[in-house]
Amino acid sequence: MQREKITKILSFGIILMGIIHIIATFTPMIADKIALLPVGAQKAFTYFSLMCGTLLVLGGSMTLTLSSKVAEYPFIRKPFIITITILIIAGLFAVVYMPHNPFAWIIFVLVIGLKFATRYTK
Repeated sequence: MQREKITKILSFGIILMGIIHIIATFTPMIADKIALLPVGAQKAFTYFSLMCGTLLVLGGSMTLTLSSKVAEYPFIRKPFIITITILIIAGLFAVVYMPHNPFAWIIFVLVIGLKFATRYTK
């Protein structure tokens, strides 16, 4: 029960980071930097940024939803593990490509914590 609670807290943290990522796409912190790019590149960058945030929201929502059902319904185990694996890959890419971004490290810590918080991914 303790692991499930930790999994839910970490999942909510991942959802929150995804929402922050989506909102940050339209803040001066990002929007001003991409204004220098050609219009096509601006649109592509905006899409990439929104999809990164959406991935975090979806992955966090999936682990939040499935964490309480995976023990009861064994067929949910594989989608649960796949979701966590994809989140781990996203977290690794975040720190590899943005090592000076503290939010990248927060995402990395959350997804690695999620890996160790659940007994179904070992």
